[in-house]
Amino acid sequence: MQLPRVDAKPGAIGLGRAFVSISWVLLIPLGFAISAITGSFVLLDWAHVMGAILWTALDIFMGFVLGPIIQRLEPSARKLVIGQLMPRMLFLMPIVAITVGWSGWVLGHRLGNFLPTNSEFPWIVVAGGITVVLTIQGLGGLLPINVRVFREISKPTPDVAKITRLMRLYRYLVAVQGVLQFIIIAIMTHLAVG
Repeated sequence: MQLPRVDAKPGAIGLGRAFVSISWVLLIPLGFAISAITGSFVLLDWAHVMGAILWTALDIFMGFVLGPIIQRLEPSARKLVIGQLMPRMLFLMPIVAITVGWSGWVLGHRLGNFLPTNSEFPWIVVAGGITVVLTIQGLGGLLPINVRVFREISKPTPDVAKITRLMRLYRYLVAVQGVLQFIIIAIMTHLAVG
């Protein structure tokens, strides 16, 4: 049995529409900003945890679920999916990654976790190191790939082979991020329950 053909608008979503569609994620840095102004520990913790949950879920979903599916799509279907997905990811991931790292740094200071005399200090250093790697890889690797894919897919005749190569690298980097996210979750769980 063959499924009916579904026609979708060709090409990429505009950056303005992409930003509006994910604007809800601004609640996380807004919560962080309000916590900085008010000194609310609960709001600071909420911003860090909610951002980390979203970042982790997105990395795992993109690397291990959606990425392999996109690789197996026909080029025309792949173009439609990537054209809608990548502009959103251009905004979503940097907002989340920067907020999580920054709020984690502030949270760690507020809890006194950065004192070398703290018995958990080595775990804090490892978690911080992983966060730095995730952020550099995200902003220095994934974000430029997003931009290149968006530019290519926005062309009247995009180079499908180039997009495929970039998306393969993107999927690999996101999978690495997913593995690092599992490690950081194990560390954070250890820190939370001691």
